[in-house]
Amino acid sequence: MNSESKGQRDMSKGKLALRAATYFSIFSFLFVLTSCGFHLRGTSSFALPPELSSLRVTMGGAGFPPLLVEVRNALLALGDVRLTDDVSANVPVLQLLSETSESQVLAIDSSGRISAYLLNYRVNYSLIGADKKPLLQGQSIKLQREYGFDRLNVLASEKQSEFLQNEMRRDAAQQILRRLASFNSANAVGSNAD
Repeated sequence: MNSESKGQRDMSKGKLALRAATYFSIFSFLFVLTSCGFHLRGTSSFALPPELSSLRVTMGGAGFPPLLVEVRNALLALGDVRLTDDVSANVPVLQLLSETSESQVLAIDSSGRISAYLLNYRVNYSLIGADKKPLLQGQSIKLQREYGFDRLNVLASEKQSEFLQNEMRRDAAQQILRRLASFNSANAVGSNAD
């Protein structure tokens, strides 16, 4: 009976050592990743200026368009931004004015059939101050992605197009946040297209 309990203790020590080695490996890996500057997608190393710590985000159209949801989620992920839907609140307003997406033929194969498309995505936005004066006018972000078109697998090509549009929407939201993070109310004038 004594040797049996000693065997169980040895086995639990082995499991404990294996668990400790696993944790050590994971933390070492994470340390190496963060020390080389790696950040998970969607995490940001910037913060909005204090005058934008409370914000209202609007976009025309009914319900919650995907771009509006993406920008709101990105702002909330910063952690130091308070969003409000109250139209009477005295806070700056980020207006998402338009979102356009179009595709154009990029390549044609030897038989004259389309083999690749170029997706063009553009977002226009502006920032209005709490005093209702324009802070950033005529701002736009333009992104492009290309993808191959397989006429034998149209469904996969459509899914790829949809995936790229969602990716561009996420990228546009992050670019808007970066521009807001570098916002300086002292020199906020005019437009900064593309």
